[in-house]
Amino acid sequence: MKLECSHCHYVWDYRGENRFYATCPQCRYKVKVPQGSAEKARPAQATLTKEPVKLRGTAAIVGRFLDRHGHDKEALIQVLLGIQGSVGWLPQEMITEVSRQMEVPYSQVYQVATFYKAFSLAPRGKHLIKVCNGTSCNVRGAQKVIEGLERKLGIGRDETTLDGRFSLETVNCIGCCAMGPMITIDDEYFGKMTPANLDGILGRFR
Repeated sequence: MKLECSHCHYVWDYRGENRFYATCPQCRYKVKVPQGSAEKARPAQATLTKEPVKLRGTAAIVGRFLDRHGHDKEALIQVLLGIQGSVGWLPQEMITEVSRQMEVPYSQVYQVATFYKAFSLAPRGKHLIKVCNGTSCNVRGAQKVIEGLERKLGIGRDETTLDGRFSLETVNCIGCCAMGPMITIDDEYFGKMTPANLDGILGRFR
């Protein structure tokens, strides 16, 4: 039985292994099998009857990172990290596309994307500020630093300034407890922070 993918228009001879949905060999899109037709399908080699359509947009971005990891389902975190590194965050359509192409439940992809602080489901600012809120930094005044940043930037935790310049997050530990309170801005570390020296540091990032 011939099936045509509604996503990339690839046509192939379906073997009838699933009575409801088939997976397109070209782009991994789910194609509905006409009711009552799967039983009549005969085993055959997949045959290309149209020129392959190159994936575009979201599908192409996701496909590029999946190709790097051989479409391995165990590489879900690496794929998401790659996408976020390229796009800057994880839009919902990207999560949906990862789920579809990797054949992993959407709930599983979403759970990973929301569990790890490295991922963001909203656009981040040009510069990402992380304030350590671990025990050592907390007793040294991390809360005052957080409050100072919130006042100066006019945002709360996990928010981005209106001009898109800064995003503010808190983390459990940066790993420099003796230098607390600690913050990082992008890849730079700043220790023994106080509200008084925030202006000078923030002014370095345009």
